[in-house]
Amino acid sequence: MDRIIPARASLVWMAMALLTLGLATPVFGQGSDGDLQGKRQELQSLRQSLAAIRQSTMEANPELAERQSQLEDQMMARMRDEGVRPRQDIRRLQDIASELRQEGLEDARRESLMSEYQSTRQELLAARRAAMDDQRIRDSQLALREEMVAAMTEQDADVPEMIDRFEALREELSGAGGVR
Repeated sequence: MDRIIPARASLVWMAMALLTLGLATPVFGQGSDGDLQGKRQELQSLRQSLAAIRQSTMEANPELAERQSQLEDQMMARMRDEGVRPRQDIRRLQDIASELRQEGLEDARRESLMSEYQSTRQELLAARRAAMDDQRIRDSQLALREEMVAAMTEQDADVPEMIDRFEALREELSGAGGVR
């Protein structure tokens, strides 16, 4: 059972990593079904709860925080090998998003920014996929994930069930066009 939980948790941690990097956000479909809305809300609530438990676990286990930092550095180095500048590019994406929210932005500038955003995002995602294909990174990520889920479960015994429910909802909503 212990080996199954981390495997099911992989989507949770990948999604959290992407959200942390600002590379992806959940996209909710256009459904008027109240049941779907309730499931979307439950999914968001689970995401927030798991993130809070993860944060308190990291604070209580500085060695996990250090390993997470080392894994991030390893990922960034591998992404640089693919020709991107991950940290700078992520900051640029954040700057572009901020500028796009400004009122009175000229249409030509908006189109230019949106084009730059999309191309930079695609380059980062391609580099991330290449990094995730690296066996050393996958092994490090799996080991850290297993330890993280175990440490989170020590803080809250409901974590395995929360992960299972999160993934079931995500899969169900994904099939219904509710989450991508």
